[in-house]
Amino acid sequence: MVDFVIVWLGGQLGTAAFVVLALAAGDDDWLIVLPLTGLYVGHLGVFWFLSRRRDASAIGLAIERGDFFYIALGLVLQVAIAVIFLPLNELLFPEGRPPQDIAEIIASADTLFVQVSLVLAAVVFAPVTEELMYRGLLLRALERKGRWLAIVASSAVFAIIHMTGLDRDQFWLSTAVLLPPLFILGIVLAWLTLKTGRLGPAILLHSGWNLLSAFVLLLPTELLEQMG
Repeated sequence: MVDFVIVWLGGQLGTAAFVVLALAAGDDDWLIVLPLTGLYVGHLGVFWFLSRRRDASAIGLAIERGDFFYIALGLVLQVAIAVIFLPLNELLFPEGRPPQDIAEIIASADTLFVQVSLVLAAVVFAPVTEELMYRGLLLRALERKGRWLAIVASSAVFAIIHMTGLDRDQFWLSTAVLLPPLFILGIVLAWLTLKTGRLGPAILLHSGWNLLSAFVLLLPTELLEQMG
């Protein structure tokens, strides 16, 4: 549990440090890319440091060839859950306003450099980093208290932490839309990790889940505006 907190704090410190670099660069593209880079460098750097001094084999960081099936499963799961919660989304956001600040990032991704960086972050770095943290460290730390307690508690933390980037003006409405799908995703990822004993399936399912958002990033701005 302490390791999870240390790795999480490493990401926050990395983000802060790279924000300073971005401000010094004075370029709009770097203001988007560098904070994300700092987040993952901080998380993974601290994790690497801790793993060199402790036995990290219990985390099960291994990917097998058959695991790539989970990319498709993650994409299907994302679409299915989006359809299930579509009535709630339309009820709370009838004008189709995106409930996350990520919409502002997408709108500003007007260069190939930023688009590629955001796609890599969504499909590669975020799944690897978050699975190491939430299913590798937190889930394993809680497992001694009981498997289902570990699954539910780690999934709740996973979902709640993702709420930190929401629009403050509509925080509770946005939370009502985003928290349940993320909690369900966390449940699936935690159960899959405990079932297989490895992080590979969860990493690739998580990557598939994010794949739809990455695809949206690659669509022309004019088309996104027409789609609302």
